[in-house]
Amino acid sequence: MHKLTKKEFRKCSLSQRYKLLKKDGEHIAARQTGVHRVHLFSIYGFYVEMWIVISLDQIQWIEVQDNQSIINSYSDQVDVMKLFN
Repeated sequence: MHKLTKKEFRKCSLSQRYKLLKKDGEHIAARQTGVHRVHLFSIYGFYVEMWIVISLDQIQWIEVQDNQSIINSYSDQVDVMKLFN
């Protein structure tokens, strides 16, 4: 499969988005907000968040994340040394 644009990714179903993240995504970090555990991925040159309901261990959303301040909120979890190894 070719690299998708944000627009093409947004057209995919939740299960298709999950399969793409599993195949081509790179997990960056995770955070917790309310009842969700949110995972940030890099895929095809953009960022995507996967929202999981903690109590159900069930994926609720997988959405493109364009908000730079939200993306930056993950920065304290990035292991810089790991990037160089």
